[in-house]
Amino acid sequence: MSRPVAIASRWGAGAWCTALHAVAAAAPWTAETPLPHGLAGHAAAVHEGRLNVAGGSHWSGETKRIENAVYRRTLRGAEAGRWETLPPLPAGFAHSASATGAGALWLVGGATDAIQRLDLATGAARRIGALPERRTYAGAAFAAGAVWVVGGTPVDTDFSAALATMVRIDAGTGAVTPAPAGPAWINPVVLALGDELHVLPGSRWSAERRRLEAPRETWIYSLSGGQWTQRPLAASLPRGLSGVALDRYRALLVGGVPADNAGAGPIARDVWLYDGRTGVLQPQPPLPAPRLAAALVHEGGEVWLVGGEERSRGRADTVWRWTPPAEGAP
Repeated sequence: MSRPVAIASRWGAGAWCTALHAVAAAAPWTAETPLPHGLAGHAAAVHEGRLNVAGGSHWSGETKRIENAVYRRTLRGAEAGRWETLPPLPAGFAHSASATGAGALWLVGGATDAIQRLDLATGAARRIGALPERRTYAGAAFAAGAVWVVGGTPVDTDFSAALATMVRIDAGTGAVTPAPAGPAWINPVVLALGDELHVLPGSRWSAERRRLEAPRETWIYSLSGGQWTQRPLAASLPRGLSGVALDRYRALLVGGVPADNAGAGPIARDVWLYDGRTGVLQPQPPLPAPRLAAALVHEGGEVWLVGGEERSRGRADTVWRWTPPAEGAP
């Protein structure tokens, strides 16, 4: 395995890039039964061995379509690989905050102010409330009995309007309350690790350069202390990463768009293990193909990557499975 990359290290950009691409041979990602059709910006969750996929977007000619469809399949056994269609969401959802907890997949915003709850046992979805404002390109995680929503913008065509506000949605009552303001980022990855929320880039709007740029820090929110701290990044991560927590301290990050790309362009295949205790990034075997706005879930020691954007306006129907190294493995 290649040498870990410490976020707080003093390496230059050249050494950083060399480390990210110097990955030893390891087990590849395995292709599974594809989705009914290509999707990006959707949400996914696993419950009792069944994979649920909700919402997403695809292109029909020059029109971007927002989905309210819900699909489900069994991951293993005799029924594995057969997709079934569940009752639709009350409202379309794509490219915004989602989180799994309390037996539900929570879908927040997505060009609307809607808060939707998909019951993972019954497959029933309902709208349970509303945000103070429309919000898209936000991130979320479930922790301490609530969904925590970070970043995003109320106008999906105006990245300069990105919100620094964080809101807490109580899983029991659905009540929405403000929380200490965090980073005003677009498409942040929000991870519940231990007693903390780790918010990784993401991108921020540069008023000077009139474009999205990758931040050079991680924001960390203490759930018990109610305060934010920041940890610098030695180099920029791709914008638009997908991520999922693996255990109490580690997470997997995949794909995105290179940080130095100002517009539509090459999508990344890179994969990293992130250690929330140290900030170390460990490069892993790359994805079989580039992916942006894919859904990631972790179940039974395996990671499943579902759909995503493979090129500009190109939606993938692929489902890939991979086993990350156990904690402490070389």
